[in-house]
Amino acid sequence: METTSAPTAAEARALLERAERLSRGAHDATRWPYIAFILALGVATSMGTFAMAVTTGRGFGLAYVGTLAVTFVLLIFFMISIRGRSAFARSRRWTAYIASWFASYAAALAVVIWAHGDVVLAGVASGIVLVVALVCAAWEARS
Repeated sequence: METTSAPTAAEARALLERAERLSRGAHDATRWPYIAFILALGVATSMGTFAMAVTTGRGFGLAYVGTLAVTFVLLIFFMISIRGRSAFARSRRWTAYIASWFASYAAALAVVIWAHGDVVLAGVASGIVLVVALVCAAWEARS
């Protein structure tokens, strides 16, 4: 029978530092799909709502359909990339991200509907969507 001796204090510290590095690396690797999704969703919906607010006719339709298409592609890519990690998607933090984005996006859509053609208001509303997405992505990156 083989007996193992307890590690020395220096060995224990080295093992704990290695475990911390591995843990941080794994945590960071699982967060990047979320950060990329939040950023891409914010940029796509911000630009799409701005385009819808300042165009009419076929240009409006193109902006509308393009925004929907990009959003659906992002959702599909995100669902494929996080498969097996869906537990993270049900966190309170993730719910706060989506609720924040949705509230800002709904406000931007209200501008598209009721103040169509107002470039300044459309720019502010679309900018808010982008800022909210950037703040959410930064929060996710720091957590």
